[in-house]
Amino acid sequence: MDIIKLLKKLTIEEKIGQLLQLSPFHFIKDIEVEVFGNVKELGLTEKKIFSAGSVLGIHNAAEMIAVQEKYLRKSTHQIPLIFMADVIHGYETIFPVPLAISSSWNPKLAFDTARVSAIEASSAGIHVTFSPMADLTRDPRWGRVVEGFGEDPYLNAVFTKEMVKGYQQGDISKDENIASCVKHFAAYGAAEGGRDYNTVDVSRLSLHNYYLKGYKAAIDAGAKLIMTSFNVIDGIPATINKHLLRDVLRDLWKFEGLTITDYDSLHQVVPHGNAENDREAAQKGLIAGLDIEMASSCYINYLKMLIENNEVSIELLDEAVLRVLKLKEEIGLFENPYKGASVEKESRIIRSNKHLEISKNVALESAVLLKNDGVLPLSKNKKYALIGPYAETKNTNGPWSWHGKNELNHTLKEKLEEQGIILSLVREVNHINELSNEEQALLKKADAVIFALGENERESGEAHSKVDIKIPRNQEKFIEFAKEQNLDSIIVLYHGRPFDLSNILSTNAILDVYYLGSMANDAIADLLTGLINPSGKLTMSYPRHVGQIPIYYNYLNTGRPKVEGDRNEYVSYYLDELNTPLFPFGYGLSYSKFRYDNLVLSKNEMYFNEEITVSVDVHNESEIGGFETIELYIRDYVASISRPVKELKGFQKIWFAPHQRRTVEFKIKKDSLSYLNAEGLEILEPGRFSIMVGSSSDHLLCLDLICKKEVSL
Repeated sequence: MDIIKLLKKLTIEEKIGQLLQLSPFHFIKDIEVEVFGNVKELGLTEKKIFSAGSVLGIHNAAEMIAVQEKYLRKSTHQIPLIFMADVIHGYETIFPVPLAISSSWNPKLAFDTARVSAIEASSAGIHVTFSPMADLTRDPRWGRVVEGFGEDPYLNAVFTKEMVKGYQQGDISKDENIASCVKHFAAYGAAEGGRDYNTVDVSRLSLHNYYLKGYKAAIDAGAKLIMTSFNVIDGIPATINKHLLRDVLRDLWKFEGLTITDYDSLHQVVPHGNAENDREAAQKGLIAGLDIEMASSCYINYLKMLIENNEVSIELLDEAVLRVLKLKEEIGLFENPYKGASVEKESRIIRSNKHLEISKNVALESAVLLKNDGVLPLSKNKKYALIGPYAETKNTNGPWSWHGKNELNHTLKEKLEEQGIILSLVREVNHINELSNEEQALLKKADAVIFALGENERESGEAHSKVDIKIPRNQEKFIEFAKEQNLDSIIVLYHGRPFDLSNILSTNAILDVYYLGSMANDAIADLLTGLINPSGKLTMSYPRHVGQIPIYYNYLNTGRPKVEGDRNEYVSYYLDELNTPLFPFGYGLSYSKFRYDNLVLSKNEMYFNEEITVSVDVHNESEIGGFETIELYIRDYVASISRPVKELKGFQKIWFAPHQRRTVEFKIKKDSLSYLNAEGLEILEPGRFSIMVGSSSDHLLCLDLICKKEVSL
């Protein structure tokens, strides 16, 4: 297909149509009867609907084929629709939520989840996924932390890149590959107060060094689309922000793919106060570099008028439409408009045993053991009670799992009993008083009680922000009851955001499981019984109190830092709480015990053009084999711009046999020591650096390194 020739054949109305994305019901329902209200509100006609370029969401292969067939019958130039959807952590085989996946510290698992997701979604006729979410997240009040990879820009970039590679596999024309649309550009995770859709106000220096790195990694990995965010940057909504969409994306990063709004966000620049009406929104959007408009109708209703009045150039329209046609060509839609869609294949591969096995493997590495006083692993010689709001739950898929079926999942009771664990009492209750006298008597006779606590799926995710991040509905009362009865207790914590867990620390063990997907309870049972050794580590800091938020490990020092043991009160600290998190970034326990020693640099001084090695000895001092993630951090003590007290620069997840000692090495190059300025350009300055290696961001061995410029010849 010669898309340049095709572009020249299109009328202005047909060109504008390519920039419109609508839901599938617009095409297959009776417009006058079924969706008249929606159509009327958007100012759409049947002619405008059947000029649209893409579809938002699709139920299955049969529906995709029906929509495409009907559309092509009415299409003058036979330009197929692209089908896009939110496939966030699985299509029908659901994987752990992204925050949990990153807690595995195993980037290959992100690739694996994206591969299975792409294979399943492709069979349903989906060509583009709105994933991964590369938003850096430092505020657990924001519900969408569940969709991201945590608070660190380096880790965020690594996992984002692997997701893109897994979806696209280098060639989106193949049936089992889909295009990746990274979101939400930019800094959506920095919403003030953790309130979704709220204002964002960050410096350009912070943008480049922290918030933009995930999107950049996605683009470097070949992501074909980027979705704009709902927030403002520098007082201008991202959807019409020329600095973001042209200066950064096109000029600095050389991005050649498509830009697309989030749901209705072009229209929303009107309530933002940046456009008088949809007409002005359309004008500002196209000038800024916005290509596709999702679910609103500013372009379709006003671009023609704007171009005819010379308020917007036809060249800008052609530029955007050409990018849409190019993506359709790359996907292979001109050769096969039904690319990937197969009712037979869909029924055969979706939620297959192979895919479920991969889901379980990801879940096993994604849970984090936060506390263990020796009550785990569970013993087959003891009796346990399993109670709490989620004691019999199958709802482990989490938010953004719209094709997943919770009812097909197993319960924790089923999986523990399969492994020979004696459960003398199993009750799903919201309060201890809901137990009968007989049940309370059984509970008191148990050797230990497993409390299934947390929040439900609808309490995190988009539009689900909170001011109180303690475990909801007074669930700490379960722990208080156990202490009163001198019962050992174990918490299995189902949730989507970091909690303030300070009021449940009297429990003996906490296994933090998030929402682990289709095979959640299968994996949790294996972890509780010790069949698998927990290996996850946190990728967001857990606060001691909501008043500490935002709290993150890679903060800037103040001019008056708090120094432990120093009695000076005129420093940066709280009167009523410690500055430190309850559980820090990078923290996670194991049934094994690891010791770090003998940190060595191959050289204590290096030039910019050199590479040196840092090594550390890690010893598994236990009888239990397990994975350990060794983390490398670096601090730049003096720079033109203040630098964080530490920054993650590398990590390795390694298996250790019982009592095994290994020497682990990292390479340090100049890009490990550099940072970006406010224009996004790399800066490297000589000086003193601290090289830190350890098991978490607050448990590190340290050595100093002097970096010098190259010797001039």
